[in-house]
Amino acid sequence: MESPGKYLKAERELRNLSLEEVSKSTKIKEDFLKAIEEDKYDLLPHAVYVRGFLIIYARYLGLDPYEVVRRHQKYQEDHSISKEQVELPHQIPLTKKRARSWFLFVPIFAIILCIAFFICYSYFTSHKPLKRAASVLEEESTSVPSIPSPLSGPGKSEIQITHQAAKKEISKSKEAETKDSIPSESPPFEVLDAGIGSEIEKEGGFLVLRGKCSEFKCNNQRVYFFTRIKAQRDGKIVHVWLWKGEEFNRIKIDVKPPAWSVYSYIVLRPHCLGEWKAEVRDGDNVLRSLNFKATEALTGK
Repeated sequence: MESPGKYLKAERELRNLSLEEVSKSTKIKEDFLKAIEEDKYDLLPHAVYVRGFLIIYARYLGLDPYEVVRRHQKYQEDHSISKEQVELPHQIPLTKKRARSWFLFVPIFAIILCIAFFICYSYFTSHKPLKRAASVLEEESTSVPSIPSPLSGPGKSEIQITHQAAKKEISKSKEAETKDSIPSESPPFEVLDAGIGSEIEKEGGFLVLRGKCSEFKCNNQRVYFFTRIKAQRDGKIVHVWLWKGEEFNRIKIDVKPPAWSVYSYIVLRPHCLGEWKAEVRDGDNVLRSLNFKATEALTGK
């Protein structure tokens, strides 16, 4: 079987391609491609990279990459040197090897024993007094004498503080401190202003809501939902229009920091009578909601 390098080189030359062209298209260094074609795999990185290079090169030439990998594996098996064929430059007698290894092992073993003894000694000497002191402290804390109350007379009950109660108080105070120390994160979006109206105008470069009202006629007029959002980051908020408690329309709108004015609208058709609600949401979180009513338009006789 032809080696993978010769096979790839022949296919490349059939297509009138240079190594430079292949390198630019495959992003494989030209030196690596040359080493592959010459089957000099010792000049390449790890075998995993070689496999990847072969697959990329084969696909670029329109060849079956697994056939190229199979050729590479067969080439490696045929040119590998078995361990039985390897001859040692100098045969060291077994007795000398054993004597030398034992000579090295003795001082290492002695050093390990010394280190282990030192660690055990330091551990026990440092922990015994601590355990003894801890037991003494525990005995003293659990046997706190009762303190007579200055307000109680003879024969009255006395105040007794137990170790368990003191521990509970300490844990409660620690919990309170940790709760106070955790900073409260500000929400990403906050509604600064919201309103329902009949018109949106631009004034001084800003959007302004006109015709604010809570009741509108169903005469095919537009009803605008205006919101001014304080944003901590770029994102999206949602305007949701609800009619008679059910979702009628949903509009996703981009917002940007520090504050962003956005609006949406619906057209009130003659059949859209009843109670309406407009909500601004961050995902499923309702930031603000406004109610309004759609009534029948008056027609002249």
